Amino acid sequence: MRCLIFGLLCLVLTEGLVRVPLVKKETIMRERGLLKEMLKYSQYSSQDGYNEKLVNQNDMAYFGKVGIGSPPQYFYLHFDTGSSTLWVNSVYCKSAACKSHPLFNPKESSTFTSNHKPFSVKYGTGSVQGFVGYDTVRLGQLAVKKQQIGLSTSEPGNHFAKPLHDGLMGLAFMSSQHTIVDTMIQEGVIDEPIFAFYLSRDSESESEVVFGGVDHSHYQGQINWVPVQHNSHWQLVFEGFEVNHNSPGWCENGCTAITDTGTSLLLCPPQYVKSLHKMLGAHQDGNGNYMFDCNAVSSLPTLTFVMNGAHLHLPGSAYVLQGSHSSSHCKSGIGASHEEYRNGHPYWILGDVFLRQFYSVFDQGKARVGFATLA
Repeated sequence: MRCLIFGLLCLVLTEGLVRVPLVKKETIMRERGLLKEMLKYSQYSSQDGYNEKLVNQNDMAYFGKVGIGSPPQYFYLHFDTGSSTLWVNSVYCKSAACKSHPLFNPKESSTFTSNHKPFSVKYGTGSVQGFVGYDTVRLGQLAVKKQQIGLSTSEPGNHFAKPLHDGLMGLAFMSSQHTIVDTMIQEGVIDEPIFAFYLSRDSESESEVVFGGVDHSHYQGQINWVPVQHNSHWQLVFEGFEVNHNSPGWCENGCTAITDTGTSLLLCPPQYVKSLHKMLGAHQDGNGNYMFDCNAVSSLPTLTFVMNGAHLHLPGSAYVLQGSHSSSHCKSGIGASHEEYRNGHPYWILGDVFLRQFYSVFDQGKARVGFATLA
C-alpha cells in the first residue's frame, strides 16, 4: 500500500510537466535511411562568440521532435541552452544544406504570419540567414501560440547539410531575446518558469527535457543551486576545481562557466588543457587527440567542481568517450574553450559530458541553475 501511495504521489507531482523525449542522431538517421552515412560530424557552437569547433563523438547530441504550424509539420530540433534563436529549415532555402532535411512550408499552416523581418545567426562552424515568422509550436501536448520562428533561406557551406537536425531551439537565459520559454511564461502555459534536462548515456529512449518543473523520478537528494548572471547564456561562477580531490589552484579566485546543452564536450580553459590531461594520465595520438586506455577508465582520477558549497564529481567514465568499438584507446571528452578568461576568471563550458552526470535544472524565475545526483 505504501508503494502504491508513493507512486500516485509521484504521478500527481509530475503530471503537470510538459515532456519532450530526446533522441540521438542515430535514431534520426535510421528513421531517414541515412544510418550508413554516419561518420564524425562537426558540432556547431553557440552564438555570441562561442566559437569552439567540436566533433560530435560517440553520438553525443540530443534532439527533440517538435511540431510547427497548423496542422503541425514535425522536425527534429537541437535544444540549446547556449543560444537564443529558434529556427527551422524552410522551403525558401535553396542551399545544399537544406536538401537533406524536411522543410517547413508556411503556406501549409493556417496559423502562420510574418513581417518578413530578416534574421541572421553566426555559429563557430556554420551560419544561417532567413526571415522571421510567427506560428504555433507544439512540444508534446503543449501548444505555444504565436511563437517567433526563424525560417532559413540560406545556410552557406556544408555544415548544416549533415543530417543531424532540422533546426535549433535556443533556450539561453537572455532577457534581451525572446525565447520559447519566455513565451511560455508570458502566456502562463507552464506552472513554473523552469525546465530541466535528463541526458542518458546509453539509452536513446530515456533522455528528455521537461518544461514547467522537474521530474523527481530522475534524481535523488537535493538540487544544488548556483546563481547565474542575467543575459548571460546561463553563466555562473564556481569557487573550486579538484583533480583526485586535490586543487591545482586554477579556481582559487573563482572560475566562470556557461551551462550549455549545445556543446558536446566539457571545455576547459585552454591554458590548462595540457596540464589537466597530464594529471589524468592521458597521451596524445598522431592527430593531437588526447587518449586514454579504455581498460583503465575505472581507476582514473575524479574531477570535482565546487559550486556554491556543493562538490559535484565527474568520474573517469564521465569524461572518457567510450564507443561501441573494440579499440583499447578511448578519446578524452575534455577539450579547450576558446577563451582563457571571461570576466577576469578562467573560462569553462559545461557541455554534455558534464551535464550527463547530473539532472540539470534551469530556473529563469530565480536566475539559477541546479544540479542533482541522478536516481
